[in-house]
Amino acid sequence: MQQLTQAEIEERLLTYIRKSLSGQEIEYSQPPVLYREGRRLRTYRFRLKNAPKEYARPLVMRLYTEDELPVRPQFESILLNSIYEQKFPVPNVRLVESSHSYLNAPFIIMDECLGDALFDINSLTQKPYMQAARFLVSGVGSIARDMAAVMKRLHMLKVDKLHEKLKQLKFPVELLSLNGRLYQLYKRVQSAKLTELEPGVIWLISHGPPETIKPSLCHGQLYPNNVRKQENTFTGVINWSMDSILLGDPAYDVGRTSAAFKCFVPDVSQTLRKLSQNVGHRFSRQFVQNYRKQRPVSEDKIKYFEMLWCIDLATSAAESMDKKHHAFKNEFEEAKVDLYQSTNFAIEYFKNTTGVTVSLPLLKR
Repeated sequence: MQQLTQAEIEERLLTYIRKSLSGQEIEYSQPPVLYREGRRLRTYRFRLKNAPKEYARPLVMRLYTEDELPVRPQFESILLNSIYEQKFPVPNVRLVESSHSYLNAPFIIMDECLGDALFDINSLTQKPYMQAARFLVSGVGSIARDMAAVMKRLHMLKVDKLHEKLKQLKFPVELLSLNGRLYQLYKRVQSAKLTELEPGVIWLISHGPPETIKPSLCHGQLYPNNVRKQENTFTGVINWSMDSILLGDPAYDVGRTSAAFKCFVPDVSQTLRKLSQNVGHRFSRQFVQNYRKQRPVSEDKIKYFEMLWCIDLATSAAESMDKKHHAFKNEFEEAKVDLYQSTNFAIEYFKNTTGVTVSLPLLKR
């Protein structure tokens, strides 16, 4: 895809909005600003003026830069709106454009969720050490409770209508099962020729739990920076992706969030980094305990999905590698995560838990 300049994006997006809303008087009050960029997606914030009332608020555009599945924008709009209809706090999708006519790629426009992230490591870098340390230690309990509460609420949503709408889209719903996720992970490892990770994928395939009879909707990346809260109200769960959601066992979300806190290494000073890692393990324990108080879930399943997260993270790191410069693009950079060290920890955690040796020799500094 030929990448457009900022000026071209501004002009073409406004043309699309004016045509879609039949309003030639519509202008930007704040032009689109890129604030997140990944391998398949660029996300922009903007605001309009002289627009219909429902558009007179902060808006977000998700621009899908490349994909082997062109149904991604329709999929994510159906997903989000089916959740929104059940009064769960997610962005409301306003417009969907599946063609490449306007921005050389499909995109969706949706409301921006207001409020602050439950936890943002960026805020720690702006505090003196002692103040940051006190915040880390004292805030763990409340964040763990909040995460367990919002996750339980998500897992109670009905999925029947979503399933039917995806079938009408002719989307292969089986890709959203555990077997589908494992199949895609295996394909990714094969495609990237990551032979050192293959034993890990084989272990996951041979040790996977049976598919659950009553599947829940799982986010797959339900970390505190993806949960918004304003005062005492959850205002949004963001960053939904076709690559990570699951229609299956709730332990999938519990395990992935738990593993992330055990393995993610914040990209902060060495002193604060060591404290953050200790707090991460403490958060993981408290979060799992809080969730299991509200909804029973097997410890063995949680551990299995932690292992799935470890191999998934290592695969993503390898896929983002720029082999020419022997470096990789950190999709967690905005969240201040050291992807290099986090991936090494994930690989080590997998080996120590399963006894299976995996490695990623491409990850060198």
